[in-house]
Amino acid sequence: MQNFNINPDDMSVVFWNKILNNSFLKQQTIQKNFFKKIDNLDKLRKLSDYNTGSISSSASWLLFSIVLFFKPTLIVEVGSFIGKSTLSMALAADCNIDQHKCEIYCCDHSNEIVFPNISDTAIKQFHKTNSAEMFKSFSVDMKFDIVHLDGRLGKEDFDLLKNIITEKTIFILDDFEGIEKGVVNYFNLVSSSLVSRTSHLLINPLNSEIGVKYSLLEKSTSAILIPKNYIYFTNQ
Repeated sequence: MQNFNINPDDMSVVFWNKILNNSFLKQQTIQKNFFKKIDNLDKLRKLSDYNTGSISSSASWLLFSIVLFFKPTLIVEVGSFIGKSTLSMALAADCNIDQHKCEIYCCDHSNEIVFPNISDTAIKQFHKTNSAEMFKSFSVDMKFDIVHLDGRLGKEDFDLLKNIITEKTIFILDDFEGIEKGVVNYFNLVSSSLVSRTSHLLINPLNSEIGVKYSLLEKSTSAILIPKNYIYFTNQ
């Protein structure tokens, strides 16, 4: 008998359809206002000491959709810049705030841009602070549900991460293509035994076919590492 094999591309299609189906109802009522708020953050570039790239509108909505679906209570982000990714997640957390309050911690090594107050979710910014310094500031009882990496981690970071994650922590890796930082972070997470190919599923960036289906036409390079203990087979 032949095995029924499912590869990361197969799982990625299932994952993104599930996540985006869940946010589709919100899409009709809040998406226009959501993108207006996120796009307005571009004006903060003039306040930066180091002006770099930022995420696409598609990536913003994907981050919103992930947080809306999983309902985390603690999120940490490395590489916040003008706040598009941070506030995309915060606006999703606002939708859950009556049942699930969320806190977001983020750092930017190069800038000290203060984000506008467009969300009710608590955000703690670490200005001109690298990821290791931020990780060291966390208490031993802080265990993060989602780790969003939009910066390349150093060797010290991986030792510190062990103290703030659990077996159910989800990693979101920006720039997951070629030899960019998302791919480098992925292999370093594996080599540091923080994740493994047996315990985690790699969800590839959204493909163009699914993007068109949900009117997400800009490219996203965000990959997800989701623990397999989130996956259940159901009859419905």
